[in-house]
Amino acid sequence: MLRGGWRDGAEGGQVRKYIPWILGGLGALLVAGPAWAQTAAGEAAKSGGGMGVATWVAITSGFSMAIASAGCGYAQGKATAAACEGLARNPGARPGIQFALILALVLIESMALYTFAIIFAKVTIPS
Repeated sequence: MLRGGWRDGAEGGQVRKYIPWILGGLGALLVAGPAWAQTAAGEAAKSGGGMGVATWVAITSGFSMAIASAGCGYAQGKATAAACEGLARNPGARPGIQFALILALVLIESMALYTFAIIFAKVTIPS
């Protein structure tokens, strides 16, 4: 049987490790093409068509709040799981673990609140 194929040895694992990065890069290149084909925001506003800067600020602020909320949810889940695991291993350390958990949850949630405050300050509603 011939050896040396891409499925043999450690090289196969290394190739599979880079596949998500390669596919992500190709996806980014596919998305970038139409973005470069658009007209500039100033030219579109002068001609009366297209979307203005205020519209893009509103759209991107919605995405930023969604990303911040997703990050907070993931971090809070990980912190709570770690606290539950710590309590299961050592129930006598409950006061210290509980204090650290509450402090961590407050700091994690403040990230979403800071994002919301920045969005609220940045987004202006056109009249």
